[in-house]
Amino acid sequence: MKLVSTANIEESVLRDFFEGKWDAFEDQQTLKAYGYFVEINEQYKAYFALAPVQASAYWLKSLYIKDGAPSSLPLAIIESSITLAREKKGAHVLIHSHQQALDALLEALQFENQSTPAFAEDIPELPAGKWWKTSVEKPVHVNANGFH
Repeated sequence: MKLVSTANIEESVLRDFFEGKWDAFEDQQTLKAYGYFVEINEQYKAYFALAPVQASAYWLKSLYIKDGAPSSLPLAIIESSITLAREKKGAHVLIHSHQQALDALLEALQFENQSTPAFAEDIPELPAGKWWKTSVEKPVHVNANGFH
């Protein structure tokens, strides 16, 4: 798995990856500047953005995984986002979830459920959901018995 920043990628590559839906996204500039493709076997299999918000926090947003991607990819992306935020001198990673499966994964990874952060209160297009937060210093461990 390789992460490829979308900051310097041609918009046509983003349009192709999102199969024509790119033009419908409202915050294209932020998504391009802070986005990453996940490359597996020389193909882009997923996309996410890790946008700076608040003081020393990063928002893992716009997670998109193509059909046929490994089932372990969501966990790998979460782990990678924590590592990236740490490298950027961030203190926390925030995730907005509107899916029960993601809520269960984040809870198992010991993310903390929290109230809506101040920066998100003025984002009208956010679907109803839960906000989760973790420290970049808290390691994510996976073993045969589950997450620790």
